[in-house]
Amino acid sequence: MKQPVNKKLGENLVKLVSLLNDGQYHDGTTIGHELHMTRSAVWKLIKKLKSYHIKLDSIKGKGYALVEPLILLDIQRIKSALNEVNVTIFESVDSTNAYLRSIKQCDAINICLAEQQTQGRGRFNRKWHSPFAKNIYLSCLYPFQKEVSELSGLSLVVSLAVIKTLQNAGVNEKLFVKWPNDILHDHKKISGSLIEIRAETHGACHAIIGVGVNVNMLADEDEFISQAWTSIQQTLNTYIDRNKVCMSLLNNLFDYLQRFEQEGLLPFVSEWSAADCLTHQWIAVANVNETVEGRVMGINEQGHLLLELKNGNTRAFASGDTSIVKK
Repeated sequence: MKQPVNKKLGENLVKLVSLLNDGQYHDGTTIGHELHMTRSAVWKLIKKLKSYHIKLDSIKGKGYALVEPLILLDIQRIKSALNEVNVTIFESVDSTNAYLRSIKQCDAINICLAEQQTQGRGRFNRKWHSPFAKNIYLSCLYPFQKEVSELSGLSLVVSLAVIKTLQNAGVNEKLFVKWPNDILHDHKKISGSLIEIRAETHGACHAIIGVGVNVNMLADEDEFISQAWTSIQQTLNTYIDRNKVCMSLLNNLFDYLQRFEQEGLLPFVSEWSAADCLTHQWIAVANVNETVEGRVMGINEQGHLLLELKNGNTRAFASGDTSIVKK
């Protein structure tokens, strides 16, 4: 089986898209002059954009124009909002989480972003649809001076940081979280996360936190997505600069993670309760071996879901796939 090729995001591609983003036509000679490259190199970049299904119009004698707005991720803008954090941006990568798993030095914060993932995954190994330059595919390697057992509830805290980011972007009403990590707007999924935790020596550990946010995706022509979904652009009816959302997401994420490391889950419980869409609902929790129905009674101090069963007993779930049961 041929292994996917991970390609760093090239500066020339970013510059070309920035040049074309005025919506005007630009011919190859002018583009080459502006970007200090040959017409052949320009043509290769144009061809690359087309291969990623970016809509370009071309008129002989006038050149190329973007049919729709497009702003690529800009590593300098994103790094300007961070202090001493390693940032890598890929044009295409198998998975941002997988890339961070390959890093041997885990005592520093590392961020990986990609314009496209070829093998992105969500929980339960579900494929995460990752069209080029539409959404945010972000992973963060974060070292904790904690035991693995102390990180129970981390996915809930990450979800709250994502909600804060969406609110910062202007998505305010009908925004909820479905335990443990699905963010919904008007009952449609707009974001999700995948967290992998690994123990190290001396009681420390690190987490790889993968976050996907639907930003400018307006259609799913190939019907990759099996559930109701939406995006920030669909919600606000305007094109969104993903760099701004990335910067906001990282700032919120670091704020929430630092507080979680210092104080644990308890300070976030009321914020979680306000955002939770499952409390008092009759739901089904599906695990590998069973599916259990009951009424949600909130979460415990570890962030586990509390379910009141038909027999009146309460059971805590550390993981599982939740769905509301329609009576």
